[in-house]
Amino acid sequence: MNKYALATAISLTYATMSWSSAPAVAQDNAELSPAEKIYAELATLSPEEREKRIIEGAEKEGSLVFVHTWRGELARDHVDIFQKRYPFLNVEFIDIGSQDAAERLSAEEAAGRHLTDAMSVSIGDTDHIRSLLAHYTTPALDKILPEYEGLKDPESLWVPFYFTEHGLSYNSSLLTPEQAPKDWWDLCKPEYKGMISFDPPELRFLLGMNEVIGSDRIEEWIKCIGANDPITQRGHTQRLQLMLAGDHAIQGDNYLYLGMSMKAENPDLPFQPVWTAPVHGAGGALLINKNTPHPYAAALLADWMLSEESQQYTSDKYRGPITMPNPYMPADAKVVVVGNGDPENNNRLLDMWEQYVSRGGQ
Repeated sequence: MNKYALATAISLTYATMSWSSAPAVAQDNAELSPAEKIYAELATLSPEEREKRIIEGAEKEGSLVFVHTWRGELARDHVDIFQKRYPFLNVEFIDIGSQDAAERLSAEEAAGRHLTDAMSVSIGDTDHIRSLLAHYTTPALDKILPEYEGLKDPESLWVPFYFTEHGLSYNSSLLTPEQAPKDWWDLCKPEYKGMISFDPPELRFLLGMNEVIGSDRIEEWIKCIGANDPITQRGHTQRLQLMLAGDHAIQGDNYLYLGMSMKAENPDLPFQPVWTAPVHGAGGALLINKNTPHPYAAALLADWMLSEESQQYTSDKYRGPITMPNPYMPADAKVVVVGNGDPENNNRLLDMWEQYVSRGGQ
């Protein structure tokens, strides 16, 4: 079968899959990698036969090179659970940041060295490596809760497995619930002048605010934020610690999981999220190198990321599971899933922040 006929056949296979929520896979005329041919064949099997085939293949391969970007003990313990579940695999585990992981894969593949099998990466760091990723669809995607459906890729280039949110929070020793903001627009109120902190221009935060506020009013919101003399300091953790120490009262760009995990250890911590304001954010996903030397082991890991075992660990560590209720967000919290945006609008948002906040409207 030539490559054009093969691509057509694979497209038809995906179109007739029985998995209800599996995204359609856009196939072009490029030659499929050996791993993608395996994944296309797996898509024709029943879930039970598919799982059996993956485990058998992974046992024969015996190895996996995985880059986890959760860092430190959080990542190491996650990998340990996977290894205990599948002891026949020798997992070489690398612990680096998300952007570094994407650059590592780019460099390896540019050199023709197919070393990395899979990696966890923030979805926002995938734009320039999409051509290096395997099309991989799995019935495990059916486990994802409706509010996180937007984390899936239309071309099945990743398996999302956690959500990282930005939210609004305040120091409850400095503000009473009545004095605290209730909505993102409240940050424009003059009584909060000089009391709110943000990181320097952060595209992911601005993309989320664009979704929450609306593209027709986002400039108005950024302008009023700049007029309220916000505190700008790099580092979410550092700013949170300053807020808790009483340096300022409100955080407008805040990883809620960080404050909530600290509060779980110390209930008296004066950290209070504003659950009446929409929570927005992006996700992290498991990506498979389309030239993976161990396609079955990589598939096994991808499916395991959405298993109850992995998702419960994610929940226990306050990292935003997507197949079960969030451990700290109330059920009625409004969750807004944010995409990568287009370059023109991305630059527009960054320019607005630079003009009205960084330069104070100058």
